Amino acid sequence: MKPNGKGLRSIFLKGGTKPFFISVKIMKALILSNPKSFSIVDRPVPKPCEGDVLVRVAAAALCRTDAKMWHSGHRDLELPRVLGHEVSGFIDETPDQLYALWPGKACGNCKACRKGRQNLCPDMQITGFHRDGGFAEFLTAPRSSLLEVPEGVSPLMATLAEPLACAVHGMRQGAVNAGDSALVYGGGTLGILIALACRESDASVMISDPDAFKLSKSEEFRHRFGITTDTAAIGEGGLVDVVFNATSAYETLEAGVCRLSAGGRFCMFSGIGKRAEIPGNIVNELHYRELEVVGSYGCTLDDMREAIRLLSCYADDLHFLIERRIRLDEVPSVMDAVLAGKGFKYVIF
Repeated sequence: MKPNGKGLRSIFLKGGTKPFFISVKIMKALILSNPKSFSIVDRPVPKPCEGDVLVRVAAAALCRTDAKMWHSGHRDLELPRVLGHEVSGFIDETPDQLYALWPGKACGNCKACRKGRQNLCPDMQITGFHRDGGFAEFLTAPRSSLLEVPEGVSPLMATLAEPLACAVHGMRQGAVNAGDSALVYGGGTLGILIALACRESDASVMISDPDAFKLSKSEEFRHRFGITTDTAAIGEGGLVDVVFNATSAYETLEAGVCRLSAGGRFCMFSGIGKRAEIPGNIVNELHYRELEVVGSYGCTLDDMREAIRLLSCYADDLHFLIERRIRLDEVPSVMDAVLAGKGFKYVIF
């Protein structure tokens, strides 16, 4: 170790392929201080509070929500902040064990928590939103929010645990059952993961996306899992039991409702990207055909457990979702692409 004038730099040693800690004082972190204002700084390694542990970040993926926060903020974002909520890492008490981070810290006592719906806790503290996240060498997290990752799932692939958990949560909110037919609007990372969760429940799945190139990148995966593409013009085509909007395009709301069979369910997985009035015909469709609209926000600890189980089965099939490995200092240069939904996952590794 060599002093750098500001303390000791954070370093780690490797035993085989598993890193373990030695004493450190200073780490690198990417700070968002204002919209579109990132800076890499040396800062003290955080000290865990009671119930928390220090996590050495192994990999952190960029989410489109991160890009939105970088661009224009977020209702739950408190600046300055280290972003990053799709994280895998190690702790020093079990240096050979990789963990995936459930980014929430719920109160555990409110009505939502008692019902197992921690994602709706009014006092939720989210890593990368309310507390510093994974765009750094270290972070602190509740010990109870760290879930063991099975052997064979790499740190890169383990960053998919949180978005896959959100997909699992959406699938559960949509009450997808064996034999159901599902239509997913959006062929990006989350659309693919929702499709996988639905196939795991023995539903038939179609994906709709106007970007033929994006669809082509998932062609092998879709063929392997029997996921078809919906080639009908938006608002046309056969009826399905469940529709998911894994895109913020407003048009998918009206189109999706019109694609539902009587008694069908529309899962509002993504927020709508612009303010617009709901056409009266949608309300009438809900009324006359007893359709359901349900929201899906974030994920619970139980969703994370199921996501990790799915990763242990299908991680090798999902490698194509890792678009590119990047360094911490490359994050600002890819934010516009992430915001635009170009490609799949950029992962700091």
